[in-house]
Amino acid sequence: MKNSTSENAGPAWGIAAGVILTVVGLSLGLFPRALNSTGTLNDFLSSGVAMMGIFLVAYSIHELRRKHHH
Repeated sequence: MKNSTSENAGPAWGIAAGVILTVVGLSLGLFPRALNSTGTLNDFLSSGVAMMGIFLVAYSIHELRRKHHH
């Protein structure tokens, strides 16, 4: 029997997780502003989470487009 593995499953999940992290990061930054409250930790946390999400999306797309040499 042949073992079949999907090599594209990892980067596809990375794109989904990156998009979710980016949306969460942006919402953490916008929610306190909508309530007119000051949140210095929220600004720091939201920018960090959004940057991690953007990096994860970019890296996952790079891995999807990379040609694997067997």
